[in-house]
Amino acid sequence: DLLFFTNLGKAYSIKMYDIPVGKRATKGKSIMNFLSLSDSEKVTSILPLPKGNDKTSSLMLVTKNGVAKKMTSASFSDVRRSGIIAIKLDKGDNLVSALITKKGDTVIVATGDGQSIRFKESDIREMGRTAGGVRGIKLDKNDEVISVDVISKELGDKGFFLTMSANGLGKKTSLSEYKVQNRGGSGIKTAKITPKTG
Repeated sequence: DLLFFTNLGKAYSIKMYDIPVGKRATKGKSIMNFLSLSDSEKVTSILPLPKGNDKTSSLMLVTKNGVAKKMTSASFSDVRRSGIIAIKLDKGDNLVSALITKKGDTVIVATGDGQSIRFKESDIREMGRTAGGVRGIKLDKNDEVISVDVISKELGDKGFFLTMSANGLGKKTSLSEYKVQNRGGSGIKTAKITPKTG
């Protein structure tokens, strides 16, 4: 099963084999052929759902306003064709990312103003589908979450955090520079934003 999450906080599910295999140069088919999305709805994340009742992994959702929510993957085992509500959003908020996390992982959240926070996935308890979530990162006025990633327990601090700016500038920083904090703080500066970087 493939789960599609949209900016409006809804989840849709289709079978992987329903999507035709294309060649590298083929254009592909519009997502509208597979999902009944509304006009203002855009897909923000696609996740392959683990087969069977996988009790070791959870789904983590993070919104533009820094709200985070964790749910069991079993909550999405029977998603209707018309979609289900995955997270209750406040007015003006959008779902940015949905990720699969396992026990012991950490989550890193990055904002448009170049802030980021790293916290344990266990800082957020599992909630029901209709719950709204808790604060993952405290944002300054006019700032918003733009990306989220999971750092596996096995990787720990051995990897790197790659940031890309709107104008195409990339920067790689060792994960050891991102200490694990409690969720809900304002995090640390991860990139300097200038007119050059965008």
